[in-house]
Amino acid sequence: MHDKSCHDYPSYNGSYNRSLVTVQNLLNQYTNTDVVIDLHRDGLPEGADKLVTTINGKETAKIMFFNGVSRSSATGEIDYLYNPYREENLALSFQMKLKAMEYFPGFTRKNYIDAYQYNMHVIDKAMLIEVGAQNNNFSEAKNAME
Repeated sequence: MHDKSCHDYPSYNGSYNRSLVTVQNLLNQYTNTDVVIDLHRDGLPEGADKLVTTINGKETAKIMFFNGVSRSSATGEIDYLYNPYREENLALSFQMKLKAMEYFPGFTRKNYIDAYQYNMHVIDKAMLIEVGAQNNNFSEAKNAME
């Protein structure tokens, strides 16, 4: 199932609350779902280098696996953002990165880990993947999806 809803309109603020409703509705409808992927593009400072590599002769946007761990290094667990699947989600993104590095060196960026939840608490195999950034073109992003 590929849901193409845009949740950052009219504002980025609240986009994860809006997307959570969509994901929960889809999981209720498609009860045999194994993996949930939230696909984004990164937002880089103006003038930043393009996130691109060449794979099979094609200019390809680099990807980054992003994890919300519901935990702050300064204050510890963030109780109101509890994620019972934190370890499973981290393991999946690290395994995906290792496989991507094996098959397509230079395709992935660093794994990014942040304190918040990012709706990764909905299933034991939830992934947030950043595909390139605003300075990548459509064909570079599409090539990354191959």
